[in-house]
Amino acid sequence: MEYEDVLRQYLGEFGRYQKLAALLIVLVGPSVGATMFAQAFLAATPAHHCRLYQNDSSAMYGHPSERLNLSVPMENVDGTWRYSSCLMYNGTGGTSAGSNQTVRCHDGWEYDQSVYRSTVVTDYDLVCERHWFKELGQSIFMVGVSAGGLISGMTSDRFGRRPTVVACIVLQMGSGLAAAFTTDYVIFLVLRLLAGGAANGLFYVGLTLAIEVIGSSKRNVVGMTISLSWAVGGVFLGGLAYFLRDWWSLQLALAVMSAPLLSYWWLLPESPRWLLSNNRTEQAKISIQKAAKFNRVTIPDEVYEKVTKPKDKEPGEKSKYNLVDLFRGPGLRMITVTMSSVWFATVAVYYALVIGSADLAGDPYLNFVLGALLEIGLSLVGLVAMEKLGRRPVVGGFLFLSGAACLAVAATPTERQDVIRYISLLGRCAIGVAFTTLTVYSPEVFPTVVRTMGVGVANMSSRAGGILSPFVSLLADVWPPLPMLTFGILCTLGGAGVFSLPETFGMLLPDTLEDGEKLGRRQQTKIGTTEKRTKPNSNRDLDYIGPVVVSGHIIWDNCSFYHT
Repeated sequence: MEYEDVLRQYLGEFGRYQKLAALLIVLVGPSVGATMFAQAFLAATPAHHCRLYQNDSSAMYGHPSERLNLSVPMENVDGTWRYSSCLMYNGTGGTSAGSNQTVRCHDGWEYDQSVYRSTVVTDYDLVCERHWFKELGQSIFMVGVSAGGLISGMTSDRFGRRPTVVACIVLQMGSGLAAAFTTDYVIFLVLRLLAGGAANGLFYVGLTLAIEVIGSSKRNVVGMTISLSWAVGGVFLGGLAYFLRDWWSLQLALAVMSAPLLSYWWLLPESPRWLLSNNRTEQAKISIQKAAKFNRVTIPDEVYEKVTKPKDKEPGEKSKYNLVDLFRGPGLRMITVTMSSVWFATVAVYYALVIGSADLAGDPYLNFVLGALLEIGLSLVGLVAMEKLGRRPVVGGFLFLSGAACLAVAATPTERQDVIRYISLLGRCAIGVAFTTLTVYSPEVFPTVVRTMGVGVANMSSRAGGILSPFVSLLADVWPPLPMLTFGILCTLGGAGVFSLPETFGMLLPDTLEDGEKLGRRQQTKIGTTEKRTKPNSNRDLDYIGPVVVSGHIIWDNCSFYHT
């Protein structure tokens, strides 16, 4: 007897016990999402100009406007004349008006505090020739996110889901608290790296636990709810940033958001599936008994003996597959390379547009919150459309839409900041929908026997995109439209790549490597037909499905299988 049978016949697939576990993980999402996108406000760059020698009262950033006219040259930025951000006239505090020679700021900078009272950029002067340090910070954070996913996956498999979740909560809160009070930028980057790893691990392992404790019929709804809670964190972040204009107070609030989650040491149950798969039969029995008591049901004693009975291996079954299997046949090799490339492009553009939405014209807080809300609504629409139109038209279509928006921004005159704002928000929402729908489509193109590895390869490619994405913005130093032009090309190529992949809507999922090679061809069996399929290489039942996570998003239902 499998644990899934216990759920269906005795515990119930979505009883009080499962609802509590799912709710606890849903509440994790906002904290993780806010941590992931915090760079948009922690490292915002306000208007600034060179600090002068004289440091008395002023009409602008602490200096009289007349003195600024003598000390700081004007420059045209996005169609607006303003004081130069990085240059000043060569002279003693600008009092020597006879020379038009300019030099770089040698006494620091003065910052506009009308929007942000302080940010990491203003405290550490990450502007002008030092502005690349800001992008380095986001890349280091993404390195932590990547490492956190790998490390938390290994620790959760070895020590359990619940201990790993609690450890990630402690690390996320501890590193966040320390980051709020540090006075050294290098230490701040190290702490943000730890926070990124902890946040991704918390989300990854938490989603896995939630999917493991509920029945197969409810995994789709629960998985989608948990995934969208990530975007809710963006809404919370925008609201907190609006009221907390100092970066350290915002960072402190983000860390404190994790404090109530410490109660999970007592509230969060361990996954019975994990206990059974690791032969911890006594603990599994206790866990199932607690679930039965909470759900107010009774489970006969003989059921525990059946559910812990070792499973026999099917004759001739290949027990292990490796990464090389993804590249053996030309069909599966094409799928692996193409899907990895699509994920690289999608994640690179996604983080750039989400974090960059706070830099658009208008209120940065409104722009950020509006983009998050639109992403949530349109993602739901996109997921429904996938069940009507198929996978490729929705995923590829939204990538093309985002690419067109990026190219339109690159072609729009810089003085039309109002137009750039709306087009950028359109692109930000479109890439968000592509991101969400791609998580559903990705595992469907890989055969069951190598599905986890296939999605893992795509996952690593997406991490590379997230790490490199911040540095694309530095291309603006070469030519201002170049970053958006690059993102537009990436999205367009990603959309084209999606349409070169096989359509999986209405098709039986591939089980074997042979099925993967035939995926998308005419002989592939459609759901509801009577054509005979190649028998899977394992004795897994289609009901025993499990989660796969890509870039912090869960993939569920008819996609992967538990080795129970």
